[in-house]
Amino acid sequence: MKRTLSLILILTMLLSLAACGSKDAAPADDDNAPPQEQGSGDPQSGGTTGTPDEPEQPEQTQPAEQEPTDNSKPEQEPAGEPEKEPAKQPEQKPEPKPAEKPAEEKPAEPPTETPKPETPAEDKPAAAVDDALTILNAIWNTYSDEEKFPAAGGDSEHAVDGAPGSFDASNADSLSYLLTFPADDASLIDSAASLVHMMNMNTFTCGAFHVADANNVARLADDLRTTIQAKRWMCGFPDKLVIVTVGQSVLSVYGNEELVNTFRDKLLTSYSAATAVYDEAINA
Repeated sequence: MKRTLSLILILTMLLSLAACGSKDAAPADDDNAPPQEQGSGDPQSGGTTGTPDEPEQPEQTQPAEQEPTDNSKPEQEPAGEPEKEPAKQPEQKPEPKPAEKPAEEKPAEPPTETPKPETPAEDKPAAAVDDALTILNAIWNTYSDEEKFPAAGGDSEHAVDGAPGSFDASNADSLSYLLTFPADDASLIDSAASLVHMMNMNTFTCGAFHVADANNVARLADDLRTTIQAKRWMCGFPDKLVIVTVGQSVLSVYGNEELVNTFRDKLLTSYSAATAVYDEAINA
């Protein structure tokens, strides 16, 4: 701006000097040479300060002053443009977005790991001692495919194919007929389960009975042995009888000696509290 103003002032001075020189030259032509010699000193200085030249100078300076005003306007416009640029602050909005992402990851936290304690509970057979059906299932699950035989479980209302099944403990007649259970002891138990050979029950029959009162466990084991040994067999004779107690549960198994021994060994291995009360041959 200063340079432009200085240039304009210089131009105005030059124009004013040129105008003064033209006016001094005009009377020199009319008066010929003598006036020029006399005006070489004093008239020149007076010409520069003469009044007729002064009104012309402001006329020339006025447009010169308007021109910088016009030039200043475009210079002010770019100055206003950078002021609009800091207004571009809404671009900072993506900052809260990453804050939402960790909120979405929170549902992936390990509350879903709660079922883990259930798996060790299944590995503890001692926790299933009070359930007759669970004991039979635990033993049957230790059988390999080669060791398993055609089996079935449960009574007519809870029949299961290929696995143990629950038995109605209140049905004394069914317990006596299918599992050779002493009918008079039906009131001593509160749950029962069975696993038998599907082709011939005399080949393999196992009954598991949970005693309501722990004081009656020994009594039920003795009554089971007496009842099974006194039975009159038909359609084949069982070879062996084994009676095992596990806590308040009593298990009786009779039939083929090899099948009975395999079941006995797996039962005693799976439950440290298991005790073989009777292990003997059946009287023919």
